[in-house]
Order: sequence, then C-alpha cells, then structure tokens
Amino acid sequence: MGTRRPARKPTLLDVGRLAGTSTAVVSYVLNGGPRAVSEKTRVKVEEAIHLLGYRRNPLAGALSGGRSNLVGLLVPDTANAFFGELSRHIEAEGRRRGLLTLLGNTGYSASLADEYGETFSELRPRGIFVTTGEEASTEDETVRVHLQWAVPGSPSVTFDDFHGAKLATEHLLSHGYRDICCVAGEFAAGPAEGREGGWRRAMADAGLSTEGRLVRTAFDRVEAGRAVRQVLESGTRPRAVYATTDEQALVTIRTATSLGLRVPGDLAVVGFDGVREARLGSFPLTTVSLPLADLADRAFDVLDETLAGGGPAAPVVLEGTLSLGVTCGCEPGAAADATREGVAARG
Repeated sequence: MGTRRPARKPTLLDVGRLAGTSTAVVSYVLNGGPRAVSEKTRVKVEEAIHLLGYRRNPLAGALSGGRSNLVGLLVPDTANAFFGELSRHIEAEGRRRGLLTLLGNTGYSASLADEYGETFSELRPRGIFVTTGEEASTEDETVRVHLQWAVPGSPSVTFDDFHGAKLATEHLLSHGYRDICCVAGEFAAGPAEGREGGWRRAMADAGLSTEGRLVRTAFDRVEAGRAVRQVLESGTRPRAVYATTDEQALVTIRTATSLGLRVPGDLAVVGFDGVREARLGSFPLTTVSLPLADLADRAFDVLDETLAGGGPAAPVVLEGTLSLGVTCGCEPGAAADATREGVAARG
C-alpha cells in the first residue's frame, strides 16, 4: 500500500487570503497588536483560522514582542555553485554575529519565494535576504535585503556587473580575439543586464559588432550545453566565448572538449562569478571573481542599518576582480588576481 503525503500546513498567507486581508493584519489579530484591528476584520480572521485549522508557531508566539536570532535566505538553487557558495558565506557571517540562517530554495518561483517568506516571517527573523528580483507580494513587516539584484526602494548589496563584464571582454580583446561570443541567460534583467551590457560596450569601443554573437540559454548545465553545442558545431564558430556565469563557462569548456576542440588553442573562454570549482585545479578558468565574503558582511550591516534607521539603508555596490587562469590564452603562472589590470582598465 502506498503512503499518503501529509497535507501542507496552512500559513499566515493562507489565512490572509481566506479572510480577505493581509498577513500583517492576521499577525495583529494573533498577537493582539501592535496595531488595532476592527471587530469585523478580527472575526473574519478568526473564522479563517478555525476553518483552515491554522496553528501558530509556538516560537513566533513567544517572540511576539521582539525578533529572534534567525535570518532567512532565499536562493534559486543551491545546486548552482554560485548560490551554494553565497549561502555558505551568509551562514558563516550569521554565525559570527550570533544568528542562525534559514535557507529556502525557490527554483526561481515567485509563489514559492512568497511561501518561504511567509513561513520565515512567522518566526520573526531579523530579516530575510533575497537573491532574485521579485518584490514580496505580501505585507508582513519583515525587512528584506536584496543581494546581487537591486530592487528600487529596498535595501540592497549588489555587484558592478557592467564593469566586470567589460573587464572580461577587454581581456579577451587584449589577446587579439575579435570574434567574441557572449553566452548569456534567457533574459537581460538584473545582474544579467549588466553582464551582457558590459560585453556590448567593450565590443562597441573596439569597433566590433555583436550582431549574431549572443547566445541565450537557461542556466541549467544540460540546457546550456545544448545551446553551446549548436554554436560550436555551426559554420560560424567563434574564436572566443565570454560566459556571463562560471556555470555556463564550464559547460562551454566541457562541450568544446567533447567536440575535439582545444581550450584555449581553438576556443578561448572567460567566465563570471569566481566559484571555487572554476578557479582551482590544474586548468583554472579565467573569470571575474566576486567578493562573496564582503557581500555577506555588508548584507548584515545593511540589515542592521535598516532596522535601526526605520527605512531602507543606502544601497551598496561591490566590485569584482579579474582572476587569470589559462582558458583565455594566458600562460600558466600568470597572476591569479589581476587587480592592477582592472584599475588600469577603469582609468
């Protein structure tokens, strides 16, 4: 006999929807404040609670007068090396500050992100860190700090993706490559917009066209591999590839190798992110390395400033550096951190 999966426990969001009100109002009813609720609305909320069988979390009830030692973190997929490393840095920085991190994998689903956000909010965390661009559709009072993707009106810690992309493309140009293809995500939004825009600017500054040189694909390695294979097997194979993520760059190298191409002899490749998998080993990837430890540190600072100031803290923008490997055509033993080159390019 098969086993039945237990039904999902109702959340504040479910109660609010049934009662026709916000989750914040539901919280006011449960906690007796801090804001007043009309008798009519209170009755609707209590009826919804009874009908759904909602049971408040005991920890949330115990903390009705304050915040817990928890923070939330929402990422699309920790199987992606970038988000896995970002998660570890946030968790480590939280521990250093005496806080525990709740992690939710959203799979790029806005509804799942809202569900996680509502569930985390019931535990009264100090705040929730969000790594995608969706604004919360709920009205709870938990502070959300956006990481790597700025949202207008919300506190954020992001990277200068445009400059990093320009730096990576200019490095390929310095090797003499002119036919440089960009492997990008499905949409030019958020960080992807800057990472694509920097490539376009560097190509334009060099008097080169980007027409027909952009490949859009999902970040999933299998899907990206199919798209890259089509390009490499075409009669117009590029001489170099700038990939907007290290995941895509690694896929490009693996696909090229499977087709008998030499990297960088036949195809030069540069990535973006600086994940450990890409930078370590005997065949390190040339990539734009992002300061994830700094991002984690500043993320908690921005959260504290927002809580203390009663409004969004000023946005923070961090810069990456070009880490030289061998996939671009540089000789083995080249400086791993090309900070001086980045400064010269900016100047």
